[in-house]
Amino acid sequence: MGWTVLLGRRRPRPRFRPHLEHLDDRCLLATVLASPMTHHLAAEVRDHTLALGRLNPGSATHAQGARHAARHHAGSGQAREYPAGTMTSGAATAYDSLIGASTTRSTYGVDGSGMTVAVIDTGVDYNNPALGGGFGPGAKVIAGFDFADNSSNPIATTSQHGTAVAGLIGSSDPNDLGVAPGVRIVALRVTDSSNTASLTSIANALQWVIDHHTQYNITAVNMSLSDGRNYAQNWFATGGGPAEQITDLIGQLKALNIPTVAATGNSFDGTDQGEGFAAIVNGTISVTATDLSDHLLSNAQRLGTALGGSSATTIAAPGVGTAPSGDSGTASVEGTSFATPLVTGAVVLLQQIYQSRFGTLPSVDQLRSWLQQGSDPVYDPVTGITIGRLDIPKAAALIPQPTPPAPPAQTTAPSTVTPVAAPVVFTPAAPVAAPAAPVSQVPATAAASAANPPSTPAGSTSTGTTATAPTFEDMLQAMSVWAAASGTAGWTTGAMQVQVWSA
Repeated sequence: MGWTVLLGRRRPRPRFRPHLEHLDDRCLLATVLASPMTHHLAAEVRDHTLALGRLNPGSATHAQGARHAARHHAGSGQAREYPAGTMTSGAATAYDSLIGASTTRSTYGVDGSGMTVAVIDTGVDYNNPALGGGFGPGAKVIAGFDFADNSSNPIATTSQHGTAVAGLIGSSDPNDLGVAPGVRIVALRVTDSSNTASLTSIANALQWVIDHHTQYNITAVNMSLSDGRNYAQNWFATGGGPAEQITDLIGQLKALNIPTVAATGNSFDGTDQGEGFAAIVNGTISVTATDLSDHLLSNAQRLGTALGGSSATTIAAPGVGTAPSGDSGTASVEGTSFATPLVTGAVVLLQQIYQSRFGTLPSVDQLRSWLQQGSDPVYDPVTGITIGRLDIPKAAALIPQPTPPAPPAQTTAPSTVTPVAAPVVFTPAAPVAAPAAPVSQVPATAAASAANPPSTPAGSTSTGTTATAPTFEDMLQAMSVWAAASGTAGWTTGAMQVQVWSA
């Protein structure tokens, strides 16, 4: 497979090299079956076109021209994009040893299950067994839409580019697994029969993702598309039209923690740094391509931070390998189009690890940080910049662990101090003197009688024991004696009556 040239209206070839604002002809490239001669011809036309529209950051005139042209095309419904890569038949090429997808899956027990990626591309041949062999609820390709033909069936027809992209993300073929083989796919076709996509279709697809992300749990968007131009800044942020709308929609997705992973494009002219649209949009995770020896592909666009700032290329990944194609086949692939889905699959694995720990998706900025800090540096001798190449295990190792809850404070139980009660001193009250008994004048005879009790009557026998206490009868007798002696009235000895006095 190779490049096919789709030309718009013809104009006389200029004698001089015009600035970008003078470039009206549209050269659109697509990945379809073609002969090697077609491929070379297309590459020559592509390089010539880019030379006409080269963006020179050091030239104010060129910068103004680029701004004008970008706004013109962004505001026009005729602006088009095309798949950023080629597909050919050939032997399998391994990339897993570089990016470590299988190691990450086994180490963390993740494979993308429960998550969904929206593939905005040429459609997906969901009949391929590697992609589940079906379409709709319960299938791997769970939903989709064809925005080019306004159809609910997003199956790939004229190009299997989208099928290959979806397979690199989530193929479940045990002989050629995708990075996240458990993930589901939403296929959003935006290319027409000429394998080119209008910016309006792309904007509609992004809006569809926003409207349905909760329904299908869409956690990432893959856009392996580019307009074939080279930008060091995003001139599309203003000026109206679908390009500005795409910029805004990517920002809305970012706010939902859904990254848009976009290919930088295959239009590097060997000199000028830059990226195509929509990779140049601030907020995307932009991806360039390497070979299996960690060299940037010769035509892969790249943009360093010194020139591109926040729009600089985020990460590189291998852009060569094999991927599903058609109902049951595979194809060898090459280009930034096919480096991008490797990063998208990696994003899904990182999201799943983070969500298992924190119950939510990480932010797009967190994902970018882990991807870049965990990458392996690749130096580009052509531009002098260094871009990190994807290393999923290193990126996963940077995901934080949840902070364990603080143990309860170790406090010593307060000592219970039992207050010592002050001794209660009982001060005995002064004894109250009992009223003195009235003193009575006891007659001498009575006193003598009391002092000398009558002796034991004659004839009584003494037992030799202590005499018992006087009985009540004895006391009455003694009182009777006293009463008789004192002459007190009210006493009758014979009746044994006693008169009681009031106290």
